[in-house]
Amino acid sequence: MNASRRAFLRASASLAAATQGMGRHAAPLAMNLAGLGALANLASSQARAATTNDGYKALVCLFMQGGNDSHNWVVPTDTSNHATYATARGDLAVAQARLQAITSSSQGSGRSFGMPLDLAPLRSWYEAGQCAIVANVGTLVRPVSKADFQAGVGLPAKLFSHNDQQATWQSLQPEGAVTGWGGRMGDLLMSANQHPVFTAVSASGNAVFLSGSGVTQYQVSTSGPVQINAAQAGWHAGSNAVPGALRSLLASSSSPNAFQAEYLKVVQRSLASTSTLQSAIAGTSIAALPTAAITLPSGGTLTLANEGLAKQLRVVAQMIAAGPGLGMRRQVFMVSLGGFDCHSNQLRDQPLVMARVAQSVNWFLGAMQGAGMLNNVALFTASDFGRTLVNNGDGCDHGWGSHHFVAGGAVKGREIYGRFPVTALGTADDLGSGRLLPGTSVTQLAASLGGWMGLSHSELALALPNLGNFSGRPAIF
Repeated sequence: MNASRRAFLRASASLAAATQGMGRHAAPLAMNLAGLGALANLASSQARAATTNDGYKALVCLFMQGGNDSHNWVVPTDTSNHATYATARGDLAVAQARLQAITSSSQGSGRSFGMPLDLAPLRSWYEAGQCAIVANVGTLVRPVSKADFQAGVGLPAKLFSHNDQQATWQSLQPEGAVTGWGGRMGDLLMSANQHPVFTAVSASGNAVFLSGSGVTQYQVSTSGPVQINAAQAGWHAGSNAVPGALRSLLASSSSPNAFQAEYLKVVQRSLASTSTLQSAIAGTSIAALPTAAITLPSGGTLTLANEGLAKQLRVVAQMIAAGPGLGMRRQVFMVSLGGFDCHSNQLRDQPLVMARVAQSVNWFLGAMQGAGMLNNVALFTASDFGRTLVNNGDGCDHGWGSHHFVAGGAVKGREIYGRFPVTALGTADDLGSGRLLPGTSVTQLAASLGGWMGLSHSELALALPNLGNFSGRPAIF
C-alpha cells in the first residue's frame, strides 16, 4: 500500500468521525459523490507516510474488566499521606508492612509511594527503568473542574456505568461507536505491513478498541489462529473429500445477500491467513508457560500454564516474535482479564487478581527480553474506571480516575507521570466518596502511545477525536 492509499485511509477515518452520531443517514452521506470528492481532495493534501522506518513496534492493551481499584496498586507511604489513605479506606487499606517502596522524583518533596507485595514482579520492572506509572487517568472529553462535574458540564456520557465507560475508554466516544482508537491507529499504520490482516489482533474476543474503518481486528485463541476444522486437511465426516469440497464452496465470490457476502469474506480471510500465521508462530522460540506453581505473598499459589491472561500474552508474544519475519512493522494487540469489580470480598480477591496481572506481565516482558524485542513493545493497562476510596463495608464502588502502568524497553521508567492526587477525602480531586477527578485523559495517554508508534500530530488527531481539547501528554517515551 502506497502513501496515497494511507492518506485515503486517514481521510476516510476523518470523514467517518465527522458523520458519527448521524444515525442511518451517515453512511449515504459518507459514500455519495460529494463525500468521495472530499476524500480525494483530503487524500491528495495529506499524502505523507507515517514514520515507520524505525523497525518493528507493537502496542499491547491489557484491559482489566470491571474497574480496577488502583488506590491499592500505588499507595502513599510517607507518614501523613498513608495515614489519610488508611483513614479513608478502613480495612481495605494496604498496611505499610506489605508495601515495597518505589522510586519517584516527580511528585513533590516529602511524598513517597509503594506497591503491594502481590505486585512485586511488576515493581521489579519499574525499578529496572522499564515500567512507568501514569497517575489518575480517566475518560475525559475535555479538561473539567470539580465545579464542572457538580454542574454536569462537559462530562463523558454515563459516568460510572461499566458498559459505557469500557466503550468510552476503548473508543474515546460514547457507547455505540463502531471504531476504537487502537483500530483507528491501525487504519493509519496498516500500510506498513505486508500482511495488513494481522495489524490489529485480539486474544480476548471482540473489542471495539481494535475496530477501525479499514482495519478489521483479527481474533486469535490462546492456541493461535482460530481454525475452521472442517476445512483442514485430514478432517472428514464420512468422506475425506469434505475439506476440499468445503474449500471449493467457500471460494465462491458471490452470495445472495449482503450479510452472507460479508460473512463469506471473513471466512475466506480466515482460511488464507491461518496457515500463514501457524507456520510463522511455529518458527518462534517463545517458550511454553511454566507449569510449576508460584507461591504468592498472600499464601496461595498460581500456575502460569493455567492462567488465562498468561495464555493470551503468550500467543501475543509468539505473534510479536514472528512479526518481523512476516513483514510486519506495526501491530496493536489486546488481552484482558476479569475480576476487578470489587464491590464485595475485596480483601479476599484483590491480592489474587494483582498477582495474576503481575506474574503474567512479568513472564511476557521476560519473553520479549529473551527474544531481543523488549524495546519493540509497549504494554499498557486500561480499565473501565477507578474505584472509590471509601469502603462500602466489603469492597468499594465505581469511581473515575485511576492509575495505570506502561511497560517496555523504550519506556522512560522508574517514574510516576502526571500529578498524583492526595489520597484523602474532601480534597479538590475528590468528587465524593474518594472518586478521583482525572488529571490525565485517556486521549493524552493514547497520544503518547501513538506518538511512539510513529504517528504524527495530524494523524493522532484523526485517531483521537478530542485531542485538540488537551495540551501536553505524558512523556513516557
